[in-house]
Amino acid sequence: MASNVTNKTDPRSMNSRVFIRNLNTLVLKKSDVEAIFSKYGKIVGCSVHKGFAFIQYVNERNARAALAGEDGRMIAGQVLDINLAAEPKVNQGKAGVRPSAAEMYGSSFDLDYDFQRDYYDRMYSYPARVPPPPPIAQAVVPSKCQRVSGNTSHRGKSGFNSKSGQRGSSSKSGKLKGDDLQAIKKELTQIKQKVDSLLESLEKIEKEQTGVDQG
Repeated sequence: MASNVTNKTDPRSMNSRVFIRNLNTLVLKKSDVEAIFSKYGKIVGCSVHKGFAFIQYVNERNARAALAGEDGRMIAGQVLDINLAAEPKVNQGKAGVRPSAAEMYGSSFDLDYDFQRDYYDRMYSYPARVPPPPPIAQAVVPSKCQRVSGNTSHRGKSGFNSKSGQRGSSSKSGKLKGDDLQAIKKELTQIKQKVDSLLESLEKIEKEQTGVDQG
């Protein structure tokens, strides 16, 4: 497996270094990237990051062959965007030529970091590639009032008289209310009796206590 070091700043290494954008790193691992690009020449360095990667070849000829063969190719559901690390590339979002990271920041900076910033700038400057999801239609709950009223009218005609049924139900509810009231009244009476007996006991205790104090 190739080394992880791809940030050498000497001109020969820069010219033989490939920058791969729009890489599906959720699916592709470092070994997969090396397997895809090793057919163009010996790889001495490979570093894979979230959404992009760098390949360091032995010479510039191998790097240009990889650029010609893989740029625009769809791998793992995404179209690769490839260029040489030492060369600028036309920005797809804006007119003109975008300078390379080495020209923008100088060779003393870590080029992995420079290209990472460049990658995210380009990604956010592109228009959205995925169309927005369709709006979710609000669920409409059908009203059942008419159906229920219709069913009750049919039942009244076929089974019994609706007026007599209502009277029977009202008399039952009145009887139930009366029974409940009687039960509540009985419980309250029992509670009152207990309270009265407690009061009498307290009065006796007070009288006895008063007699003891006077004696």
